[in-house]
Amino acid sequence: GPSTTTTVAIEEDTSETHQHHRPPPLSRTVSEMGRQMYRPYPTQSSTSFGSYQQLKGTSSTLAKQTPPSSTTPAWKLIGGTLKLFGLMGFWAFDNLSFLTSSGFLDPISTTTTTTHDDTAAIRTKRKQRASEYAARCYFMGCLAGLYVNLRSFWIHGNGPLVEARRRYESAITTNTTTTSSGDGKEGDESGNAQHALKKTEQKHFELFLALLKSLCDVTVFSNNPGIDLHLKLRGKKNHEGFHCLCGLISAGTVLYNNFPNAK
Repeated sequence: GPSTTTTVAIEEDTSETHQHHRPPPLSRTVSEMGRQMYRPYPTQSSTSFGSYQQLKGTSSTLAKQTPPSSTTPAWKLIGGTLKLFGLMGFWAFDNLSFLTSSGFLDPISTTTTTTHDDTAAIRTKRKQRASEYAARCYFMGCLAGLYVNLRSFWIHGNGPLVEARRRYESAITTNTTTTSSGDGKEGDESGNAQHALKKTEQKHFELFLALLKSLCDVTVFSNNPGIDLHLKLRGKKNHEGFHCLCGLISAGTVLYNNFPNAK
């Protein structure tokens, strides 16, 4: 009858209303909260960090402006790898020498025939051997670094430095021979060329310091026990004064590079 139809319609409307106002499940709410908290970019209504589109546009612009990284030459890669292996070997054998001298690696003897003098002699022999291998590894690393720094200094001196000087001289010649139009373009060009030349010369000086440090390190470690290059070639070791002077120069280059106003 009509009353039954009306009752069914009211029940359907009530069920639809309850279904419409039913709250979302807890898992969905937590997931949405997580997305809001840990989304990679702020929302479009964010005012403190910029909108999503602005950040996305900035990232794409920076990616376009970033120049492609140049491929590292094979000689620099091989030389750097050999230097790294040399430093790793020095670190390993130097720590081994320390552990040996401290008695941590003394052989465990179950008999009482081994005296304290025998243990000290074995400890000294092992420490000396580890120190010699550490010096050899560092010397190998110094030779690899010397090759890389020498070649880098030579290539930079005959490439970018010569080109920067040529551009500066060309800019000066153009500035002096061309009649100024009053807009200051010639002065800006010569100023930019001078600034580029100063930066190139600074880079060349840094390469020179790296080469000087490598030369001093090779001279110092070639005189250490385990290598004794001068003793084998000249029949006598280097003078201690010259040995210490090379060490001071090498340390001075490191201090200069770490000085705040060095660059």
